[in-house]
Amino acid sequence: MDRIKTVPAIVCMLFLITFFMSGCQTKDASVDTSKTDSQVTGGRWKILADVPAPRFGGAGAVVNGKLHLFGGVNMNPHTPSGALLARAVNLHHIYDPAANTWSAGAPMPDSKGWPAIAVYKGMIYLFGGDNKAIDVTMTDTAWMYDPQTDKYVNIAPLPHPRSYCYAVTVGDYIYIFGARTLRSDGKADRSTFRYDPATNTYKAMADMPEGARFIVHGSYNGYIYAVHGETDFETYADGVLKYDVAANKWTKLDIPRIEQRKWYLSQHSTHAAIGPRLLILGGISKVTNRRSARAAYFDMEKEIFGQVEPMPAGRCCAVAGVIDNKIYVAGGFWDVTEDVCDCKETWGYPFP
Repeated sequence: MDRIKTVPAIVCMLFLITFFMSGCQTKDASVDTSKTDSQVTGGRWKILADVPAPRFGGAGAVVNGKLHLFGGVNMNPHTPSGALLARAVNLHHIYDPAANTWSAGAPMPDSKGWPAIAVYKGMIYLFGGDNKAIDVTMTDTAWMYDPQTDKYVNIAPLPHPRSYCYAVTVGDYIYIFGARTLRSDGKADRSTFRYDPATNTYKAMADMPEGARFIVHGSYNGYIYAVHGETDFETYADGVLKYDVAANKWTKLDIPRIEQRKWYLSQHSTHAAIGPRLLILGGISKVTNRRSARAAYFDMEKEIFGQVEPMPAGRCCAVAGVIDNKIYVAGGFWDVTEDVCDCKETWGYPFP
């Protein structure tokens, strides 16, 4: 572990211990599923084209039937001794499901891991993130990316630096919430901001009821739902956070999870939902302390959890996007290996 040069020792220990745990697929027989919706069946996970450059902690967005994968963190050996180096990247790749191919898009203006991302009127907005590696820095920079011109424009910076934050578009605004909740950070950042693309300004909104990061998020019928992997001081979370847009009010729903997990696969995707079903894929299980292959969802209309066919293997910290009622996932990490960024495969799953 002392060979890792670019991240603090505590962070390295946390990631390496977890990354190199044995086993990819898990079967969590001890998890109580009695309070969930019936299992959805009728689809099959497909293994598709490889991501050109694997990484985790990136951001994913779907525009015009294509999945954009921005940034992330690469943690491959880059020294003669094989020491692991964590570094943020500015890479941008685009997946076309019709051709099952990836192509390169314009790189981001700066390297970013863990940025927030949202789509508004065909434009992709990116906020904050860590421009060094993992839990090293927090930035306030923000950009608007135009998929038609393949160009970025600087927009107003966040009110304060933020990493592991999340963004959801509702109506004519983008809501930004969630942040790092490391023990070393002290009190978690619970603030919510509303970004107005028309005026390029932010407005402070109601605070979240508790600290939250590793969030799977979506919106339905005027509400934002956030299923978070961790709450304050890096502890596993339970329940669901719900934001009433019109009333500007957060509440916590006491709905037990099918499986308590963090490091969700689709945490930095923009609205990875099919209709009312917010997809909750992969992560690391509190039950087994291994990466989980479980594929679940939170029904934002019924406010109940359900499951679908498990993924091909345990996986986390990747991006996801929905195109024509099919979920696509890319990037992240799995497996027992000295290269924790070997998740090159794209996976696809058609929902019934």
